[in-house]
Amino acid sequence: MKSLLISLFFIITVISAKGQPNDKVASTPALGHDWRAGVINITELNTGLGIALVNEPYARNYFGITTVNGYQFTRNIKAGVGLGFQIHNGGTLFPLYLDARYSLNAQEFVPFFAAAGGVLFSLQEFNSDSRIFINPSLGLKWVTTNKIGLSFSTGVLVAAGGSDRDSFVNFKLGIEFKGKEW
Repeated sequence: MKSLLISLFFIITVISAKGQPNDKVASTPALGHDWRAGVINITELNTGLGIALVNEPYARNYFGITTVNGYQFTRNIKAGVGLGFQIHNGGTLFPLYLDARYSLNAQEFVPFFAAAGGVLFSLQEFNSDSRIFINPSLGLKWVTTNKIGLSFSTGVLVAAGGSDRDSFVNFKLGIEFKGKEW
């Protein structure tokens, strides 16, 4: 009798496990849409406060706006190309960069890691003031509706050009728009 109960319990467990869906079910339609692949646009207001040597041009602080157009490949991975402008204490720079983001599995509030890197172009003194940069960051996205999310992130932006190296603690406040899958 005992072995029959154990066998029956085992069979019921296997059948129940086989009947479970492969994908997690989102608690709202907005979250389900956020998990799907598709075209994305992330527009962010950003600011940075200089670290260490802040008396040099382009090193004290900046304020700007950037936009990334790309694609969300899976629930967790998205990447795109970004551009924008940043007003620094020494002039205006125009970033052109690659942006990649990895989101952790979550529901309404989604933590993510981001990495951006590219070139900050100066139109005034192209050769002497343009820089390359990297910007790793951590953030949190709030999924508000089917196609919109709000995000906040903070990180460290390091830029180098010529003999200069500038570092900033930066903050980004953004809105993410989601389109259809290709």
